[in-house]
Amino acid sequence: MKTLLKITGGLIGGIFILLLVALIAVNTDFVQNKALQYITRHLSEKLQMPTKAKHININIFTLSAKLQGVDIELPKGKKNETFVAIEELTLKGKRVDIKGLRFRTENHKPRKNTNKPKRGWFDAGHIDFIADAQLQVNHIDKDSISASIVHLNATDSVSGFFIRDLSLDATTDFHQIHVRNASFQQENTFINIPGVDIWLPSKKKGIALSYYTTEPLTAHVILQDISHLFTKALAQFTIPLHLSVMVEGDADSMLFKDIDIKNEDERLHINADGGIENLRNKYLLNISFHVDEMLAKDDIAREIIDQFVVKKYMMHELRKLGEIHYKGDFSVLRKREVFSGTISTAAGEFNLSDLTLNDSTKYVSGRVSTPNLELGKVIDLKDIGKIAANASFEFDISKVRTAEMRAKKGGKLPIGAVEAKVKEANYNKIKVRNIDVGIISDGAIAEGILMINGKVAETSFTFTFEDTREMHKMKVKPKIKIHTPKVLRIFSKNKK
Repeated sequence: MKTLLKITGGLIGGIFILLLVALIAVNTDFVQNKALQYITRHLSEKLQMPTKAKHININIFTLSAKLQGVDIELPKGKKNETFVAIEELTLKGKRVDIKGLRFRTENHKPRKNTNKPKRGWFDAGHIDFIADAQLQVNHIDKDSISASIVHLNATDSVSGFFIRDLSLDATTDFHQIHVRNASFQQENTFINIPGVDIWLPSKKKGIALSYYTTEPLTAHVILQDISHLFTKALAQFTIPLHLSVMVEGDADSMLFKDIDIKNEDERLHINADGGIENLRNKYLLNISFHVDEMLAKDDIAREIIDQFVVKKYMMHELRKLGEIHYKGDFSVLRKREVFSGTISTAAGEFNLSDLTLNDSTKYVSGRVSTPNLELGKVIDLKDIGKIAANASFEFDISKVRTAEMRAKKGGKLPIGAVEAKVKEANYNKIKVRNIDVGIISDGAIAEGILMINGKVAETSFTFTFEDTREMHKMKVKPKIKIHTPKVLRIFSKNKK
């Protein structure tokens, strides 16, 4: 028994001495430098990019290694220089902790959105992300990798965009990547992607990048979270929206199917399909959607408009329309947005054609027609009943031109013009037909003319108003021109 104890004690003591020697050897500069050279060479081969590190610390008791001051030299792009560096990378078993990952791009040009804050601060030529992450390698061999991002947070110091938390599971055979259980969080926005499959590009095999979601992407979105990145106009947009959509695409396009958007109490509900074409060409970029049904009720339309810091016109009339249903199409092109479709309201139905917001000229224009609009209810003129009409319009939306006009004349009206043909209208229970209407507004006063060309006489009315909320104060001047009977015109001609 004593002999057995001596042997056991000797073995333990020997192992301890070996571990002590190994620990001392591992912590020598010679061993550390050799290990550092081996690891950086191995990383360079795997990444196919030159990789350097300043220091390595190996701990045989915890079976961990810590790399510090890692720099990865990426190939120089045609437009941008890209830099990747890691302050500290720790390998412990199958876990990888990354502290101070820095991803930076620089094209040595002024930021493309300088002095254009409404377009947002994102610029692919100027990115400076700092991130911390924890990864878990579940399986690795020469043909496949299975890993998880347990946690990642990142901030771009240039644009202010940040990721509070990102997590996902992924497997790859280096041809495809299968991502599952992806979760993305910002301040108030949460996005969940149950599954997405990605085909990696290969020039040798002629395979292009492509991807699709295997299940609907769902999200709780506060648009304010992306306002600084993409558009200042969303800076006050705090209405929570719930989104569900299927996504697929490639390097040049994206397709959205089964889009379902609603607010928390479902006063807003949208069903649509759409897509983006020419992603890599800003001049040909085309974002288009077909809306199967949009419902806006209980004053939600006004609440949405109130989220934007813009001058608001005719909000009183908007409320009079009541519940709104829309079905149609819209496209976002370079410096233009175009809408068409049918709008059904409590006051009647009207059709929009080529409603265009032109960001180059700063005008909004289009055509509208209605078979049954109760115009009197909308503009608070009880004597006017239903009308059937079509009209074309153009309004000035330039802040500069509007400000100049306001400084000169003041006013509460939009600046623009309307031309309309009223096929039929009810006025004090009397039906009138074939009325021509023209209105020109300078922002302070709207001047208009209404003409009815009858068999006996030509009746016209000139009118002016200064506020769409006080149409009952409209000033009207009638004028009647009696048609000369045909027999008298012939007599007069013969006499001459």
